[in-house]
Amino acid sequence: MRKLKLDKNIIFAAVASAILLVEIVLTISGIGAISGINKNISKVKQDLATIEKEWPNKENYVKKADNLKKEITAMREKFIQPQQDSALFSYISSESKNFSVQLKSLKPQPLQDYASNKLGKFKCLPIAVSATSSFHNFARFMDFLQNGRYFFDVLEMRILSDSPYHSIEMIICGLVKEN
Repeated sequence: MRKLKLDKNIIFAAVASAILLVEIVLTISGIGAISGINKNISKVKQDLATIEKEWPNKENYVKKADNLKKEITAMREKFIQPQQDSALFSYISSESKNFSVQLKSLKPQPLQDYASNKLGKFKCLPIAVSATSSFHNFARFMDFLQNGRYFFDVLEMRILSDSPYHSIEMIICGLVKEN
């Protein structure tokens, strides 16, 4: 076998090339890491800007969230619960007097299917109402019922003109939430 003659310059060039190659690989991987860090820094800067902008409104958001929770609770309480129909009839009867609407009769009819959604199943409790009143008092009474303690829907209405009072025949539907 023949001995290889290695020149000092060739060894130095090979070692320098290897070191340079390692440095290039490390630099490229470092650039990738720096790029990832820059993306994270940009996101954090955007989040901080949003927080600085919205921080003064924090109390308003908390108040709005509380108000929305109260409204949702109030809306859920407007559904008629099963076995609560006597309270409903009492409510209609007592409030009609406040608006000078003279009820002749309140007749409940059998429950009917109404709607189903993520809040639950609902039935319609139709109530045949016969009354006499002036048109304006009756309109105020209906507005009160629509915005009152329970959810109501008017299914049918017939108003017959009689001076000074009108005869009113209607069927209103109270929304009953099934359990």
